[in-house]
Amino acid sequence: MRTHLRLGRLLGVPIGINWGVLVVCVLLAVSLARVSLPSVAPDHPESAYWFAGVVGVLGFLGSLTVHELGHSYVARRNDVGVSEITLWLFGGVAKLESDADDAGAEFRIAAAGPAMSFVAAAVCAAGFWGVEHWGGSRVLSSLLVWLSAINVVLGVSNLLPAFPLDGGRMLRAVLWRRSGRRLGATRTASLLGQILAGALVVLALATMRWWSVWSGVWTLLLALFILLAARSEWTRSAPRPELMQCEVAGLGRKLPAPLSRHATIAELERTLAGHPGTPLVPVYDGNGQLASWVTAEAVMRIPPAQRAVVPVSSLAEPLWSLPRVHPAESVRQVLDRLGSGRHWRAVVTDGTRVDGVLCSEDVERVLELAGA
Repeated sequence: MRTHLRLGRLLGVPIGINWGVLVVCVLLAVSLARVSLPSVAPDHPESAYWFAGVVGVLGFLGSLTVHELGHSYVARRNDVGVSEITLWLFGGVAKLESDADDAGAEFRIAAAGPAMSFVAAAVCAAGFWGVEHWGGSRVLSSLLVWLSAINVVLGVSNLLPAFPLDGGRMLRAVLWRRSGRRLGATRTASLLGQILAGALVVLALATMRWWSVWSGVWTLLLALFILLAARSEWTRSAPRPELMQCEVAGLGRKLPAPLSRHATIAELERTLAGHPGTPLVPVYDGNGQLASWVTAEAVMRIPPAQRAVVPVSSLAEPLWSLPRVHPAESVRQVLDRLGSGRHWRAVVTDGTRVDGVLCSEDVERVLELAGA
């Protein structure tokens, strides 16, 4: 059974509406026509209130659509396709055909929805000012105030740092940008989403007890949605058992040929340029034995004018200062020992030879590509 009704296409994107929103639309129309508008703009024909109620519902749906079109437009600008938009109670869902390639794009896509909601709120507020200034209908001005408030609530609620709301996705992008690990950022944002959902449940119960049952119900629905969605994302991002048993032998990065300890930093730069993605270069000692390494980041500490004369030995660190992992160790064993959710590098060795270097981001990337 389909969970939504197809409305058509807008800017080439199919638009649908969740059946639950249709029920809410009916309730909103009745609330506007029978309670809200008559209380703030009395002495108008009942037909005017019902007409304004229907217009208000259409404005509500338009607000949800504008919010999602903001996501869709920015997603396309960042080479992320949008297969459809489904409107629902807290803003809708723009179904992306792929994930953003980087944290910056993810942040921009997530922020676009609330930004468009605030723009819509400003437009409605300007319309209210115009109607009041030119002496227009009190019913119309009240409706514009209501729509402006709806868009503000839509924008603010979606900025809550609770995954999968827009604010939670923005938080994930920030964590991803700072750590370089999308999987770890997703799990952190999902965990915070679950914690915030629990706090909202407490707030909802308190609101129903001491203030407004209706407001408490809305808060409780939002909390339950965040809790279920965040829990689902937490579970989806957890590594699958079969992947955790894979050996790390094939995950390590191959190292370039070792340099002599007398090689210059300029030679090291050329080696790094010929091996993109290499985090470090091994270095021989005076006896021709592999004894140390130099990171790509360390090169930045030497001024460019001195790199042709400064030897790599000045930046070298002992090879065994890095943790070691055996090629036959499983992903689970390595993560249990070195940790998950933090940055590390380890030498892949069987004790007689160095096979490469394993980085925490390599393990996370494999888990993500496998749908962990």
